Amino acid sequence: MNYFNNFNKKTQIILLSIMWVVVQVALTWKFGIVTNFEASKYIDEANHLIQYGNLDTANHYLYLTEIVLIAIILKLRLSFTVIVFTQLLLNILATLMFYKLAEYFLRQSFLAFCATFFFIINVNYQVYNSFLFTESVFYSLTIIYSSYLLRLERITLKNIFFLLILLALLSITRPTGILFFGATIIYVFFRFMKNISFINKAVIFIVSFSAFLIIINAMLQAGGSLDFMLPFRRENIICGVNTVYNANINALEKGNSLKGLLYFISNNYHEFAKMAALKTKAFFGMLRSYYSLPHNIYLSIFFYPFYVLALMGIWKKIKAKDASMVYFVIIILLYWITTMLTCDDWHNRFILTVTPFLFLLGFAAFINQKK
Repeated sequence: MNYFNNFNKKTQIILLSIMWVVVQVALTWKFGIVTNFEASKYIDEANHLIQYGNLDTANHYLYLTEIVLIAIILKLRLSFTVIVFTQLLLNILATLMFYKLAEYFLRQSFLAFCATFFFIINVNYQVYNSFLFTESVFYSLTIIYSSYLLRLERITLKNIFFLLILLALLSITRPTGILFFGATIIYVFFRFMKNISFINKAVIFIVSFSAFLIIINAMLQAGGSLDFMLPFRRENIICGVNTVYNANINALEKGNSLKGLLYFISNNYHEFAKMAALKTKAFFGMLRSYYSLPHNIYLSIFFYPFYVLALMGIWKKIKAKDASMVYFVIIILLYWITTMLTCDDWHNRFILTVTPFLFLLGFAAFINQKK
């Protein structure tokens, strides 16, 4: 490790850049530009936006970023290659920002290099760069946002404005982007409000958290294909995969709201607990019956050690009183809770969002605290 720490930053970036090119070329060569499956929905909405000047249903505004990108390309009669190139550029920026965040969080050059290396070779995460899905842009934005936020030394009006712009962009790229607002509120309290009076803290927290809940409630009622009681009526562990078609549950007629979710949980506690346990297994377990055995083995070997290492890293960061750890833990918890309240993704895309943070927490287990 000491030998590797003598490598300068330029050498590390060159090595990581070579690996990044190898991974992206290999994935693009294997899958090409993917315009079917989920991409078809966004292409259709982009055409609708061009023709009518709006989107078909309100819920599609929660995926607006990719739809607008596609609409611009269609309007200019350009190739979808331009979108893939744009997504790759964002991914390059996100990779650089992740490396900077790893340096800041892990404090050791070798560990920062290793964390970024795993970020790059996480092919399940990187594969979406050539897909016309929302994931590539969203994943990149989450890293860019988190790296910017966590490396701030102080909060200013300029910083707040920029953070709000990025949060708004996250929230119209994928609905779960709003979860980063919740993680940010808690992190800012731990990191920047130590010397503020209790009353001021209480007022700021209540206002911020109330705004967070109001926004979430509004997003729940976006309509269209977003039906948050459907996974419970059909016992979906994996979204779209029905166990039954009409489970006997006690729910409000209009359940797409925080009130509706709370009503369901309080009136169907045993059903919710059972489903939550199964969704937790799917979320953290990542294994799927429709994956091949080698693929499930790969997922186990690649990701499972980081669960143990992350717990060790969290303990080290608690002792070091590092507030960045709070942000990582909260965003992972929020994604887990959201999965329990809805359903897990067919291809693990929900937990994949937070795997870069698991890598950082995992490598924190190896920090030499004497330095």
